[in-house]
Amino acid sequence: MKLSKIEKRVMVSQKHAGRGIEHVERLLSYVNLKENQNYLEVGCGNGHVCKYLARKYHLNVTGTDVDPEMIQFAKENIDDIPRIRFLEMDATKMPFQDNDFDIVLSFGVMHHIPNWLEALKEIKRVLKPEGYFIYFDIIFPNWLARIGKLFKHSYGITTIHDLSSFIEENNFSTIHSSLSKSLLWNQYEAVYQRSEL
Repeated sequence: MKLSKIEKRVMVSQKHAGRGIEHVERLLSYVNLKENQNYLEVGCGNGHVCKYLARKYHLNVTGTDVDPEMIQFAKENIDDIPRIRFLEMDATKMPFQDNDFDIVLSFGVMHHIPNWLEALKEIKRVLKPEGYFIYFDIIFPNWLARIGKLFKHSYGITTIHDLSSFIEENNFSTIHSSLSKSLLWNQYEAVYQRSEL
């Protein structure tokens, strides 16, 4: 699902970019980060996080997004950044090889993907054994998820049970997780590591 004009305006703001970078930096502290690792951001939006990480950590960075307008924005000012690319694509059908990436980030994206489970399966497929999956998004309480699933053609409605089931069934280990609760929905962050083959 593509973002609304209002959501896009928020996404391209420097303030939003700064908060995102700080949050991702904190989550990366749980990862065994090395130069030249292959890094994928699913739903990269304007590409600020990708650009920052490529410059600071010298990673081979790929940012993907379903929205061509966001990809065009992300491609601006990257001539001085080696080993970075931005590609328009659907997260449920990524054209990458199996076991291609050392780190995959999904930051505030899954609730925009109606068939988010297919996107998670693709993330697992392209992630190397012992690679890291960094996740941050809205997690719906069960009562709200029941209502939200009536509109699931537009949104990815995920509960902590849904996500935990996927992680367990696909042999990921949890390195870090944190749930912040609010009245309507919760925010959940986690760093997972894929098990060896």
